[in-house]
Amino acid sequence: MTGEGLNEWIGSADFPKAFDALSTSAEKAFLDEVVRGRTQELSVRSRGILIKAMQVGATYYQRERAIRDLMLATHGHDLTVLKRHIDRCDDHRDLAQLLFHDIDRSDYRKQILDHIHREGRLHPCPEVRIVTDLDDTIYCNWADKRFPPKTVYPGVLQLHQELRGDLVVLTGRVGDTAGILERRYRKRLGALGVKEITMLTGSLVHQFVHPWIFSKKWANLERHYRLFPEMRIVMFGDTGQADPEFLSKAACHYGVQVAKAMLHNVKALPPARQALCDQSGVSVFDTYVGAALQLFQARLLTSEKLERVMQAALQDLDKIAFPAPDMRRARLQELQQDLEQAEEALKGA
Repeated sequence: MTGEGLNEWIGSADFPKAFDALSTSAEKAFLDEVVRGRTQELSVRSRGILIKAMQVGATYYQRERAIRDLMLATHGHDLTVLKRHIDRCDDHRDLAQLLFHDIDRSDYRKQILDHIHREGRLHPCPEVRIVTDLDDTIYCNWADKRFPPKTVYPGVLQLHQELRGDLVVLTGRVGDTAGILERRYRKRLGALGVKEITMLTGSLVHQFVHPWIFSKKWANLERHYRLFPEMRIVMFGDTGQADPEFLSKAACHYGVQVAKAMLHNVKALPPARQALCDQSGVSVFDTYVGAALQLFQARLLTSEKLERVMQAALQDLDKIAFPAPDMRRARLQELQQDLEQAEEALKGA
């Protein structure tokens, strides 16, 4: 079979069921032939399909070796594409799960992470990844009482789309290695229009104690950086809990890797916390039009993209079923203030 034929077959085969049909010895022979013998003929897509298939079920020795070999044989932009392919999933089996949980051999894990680090330094990627909190950042669900519960904030989904970055939800919410709770989160978010995400979750202990929420989110951010060192991030949080300190630390620690760090204003910051944000370059926004305006001023959005966020925010606000007219008027006034500022900025562009 030619290399082109091999890639066509892998793309059309029903993985991981194709592995399930093989005996242990037959799977070993297949991996030896295809992965160890014909790696260079495999497209990036085929490599991703095989890795995702091997991630389902037990990742025993021969699978872990094959995953390592496929990743070490991939370089530059192709490695970024492969990692993003693995990371895009509708369950918990993302890249972090693969490298920090599924692969048991520490020497294989180190070899892959060292390879990712080297390639990341040699081949920076111009695209960004969006690293965001969930509650009171994507939708109203904790301290924010300005919107009906579970409301997705006007303009946020359009802004994510315009940034064209992978969406990474960094949360202190409970997760589990089996992915049961994460699948529930994904289902709920999908119903709200939040799709194609990577979730980095916490534990039951971390969920209720703020210092522990901070520590778990920071550990997840460090893991994310180890997986995608070549990509800058745009960070979103809110002013309600520990995000001011978290984003400030991230902006100082990672420097230029953080293209922009922003806080959704759901609760007034005390002077000391505001000063911390000011010193670290973390900005605050009232609406997602205001957030888009700041990103436009930072040259992370074009004028056309800013205009689309403006239009979407107005349309989204119009669809919200507010319990009282006064609440709707107050939110519209906030949005109109940011719309006026955005229009002025566009005139001067």
